[in-house]
Amino acid sequence: MTNNFAYHKVSEKEKQEILKNTKKLLDKFAAKLEKIKVKDKHFSSEISPSGTREEGEGWETESEFREIMFANAPFVEDDCLVAEKGEWKK
Repeated sequence: MTNNFAYHKVSEKEKQEILKNTKKLLDKFAAKLEKIKVKDKHFSSEISPSGTREEGEGWETESEFREIMFANAPFVEDDCLVAEKGEWKK
């Protein structure tokens, strides 16, 4: 692969090398993940073969929850809460 990191059209040879290197990296990562001993078995294959949790029934909220939430929000527009994106990071 070329050492020039500026944008350039990727050749088929480079695509194949990228795919090969990516697969090798993911295989190494997966092998390291398998070595991790997990005390909590939430996603164990014994519980669910797909590794996902079983869906259940949701809980009931108070009927006026929506009104209370919108009343407490500083900015509401139509049926949406308006929030500053990332303002708290500054």
